[in-house]
Amino acid sequence: MSVALALLAGLMGLCVDLFVREAWRLDAWSPDFMVLVILWLGTTRTWTQGAVIASMLGLVADGFAGSPAGLHMLHALLLFYLSRGLSSRVLFQGFIGRMLLGLVGGLTGLFLFAALGKLVLPDGQVALRLTELVVPRIVVVVLFVPLGFPVLDRLESTFVRQPERDVL
Repeated sequence: MSVALALLAGLMGLCVDLFVREAWRLDAWSPDFMVLVILWLGTTRTWTQGAVIASMLGLVADGFAGSPAGLHMLHALLLFYLSRGLSSRVLFQGFIGRMLLGLVGGLTGLFLFAALGKLVLPDGQVALRLTELVVPRIVVVVLFVPLGFPVLDRLESTFVRQPERDVL
């Protein structure tokens, strides 16, 4: 159930991102919920479980974006591994810690996507387009990570059964 919840959260994030971008014409300022879910996976999941979920979400994101198969999947996997490695060394708790994680994750996600776009797509227009998105995407990710993590944590605690523990 935990894997299904994370996949559903990622799919809903992709749908909301697409809706905001298309319906309200907020292309640059649309929230990148995929990065939010991948960063949350990096702080809450194990290496194997998170990598499987991130690769599935990345493959779905490839279908949403119409990009070559594996571009978003590789981006999601690399971003998950970097966030997991960073969160295993640094404890990102509280509002300020999560904002810092959002800043680092947003910058890293854009850099990874620009580098992968330069490698996979020969025309090189993706890297030029991403330079226009640096400030809006970073601001939106930094603001949404501290707000989205508690929501995702609450959903997980509500729908995923935890084993009963004796308080003594």
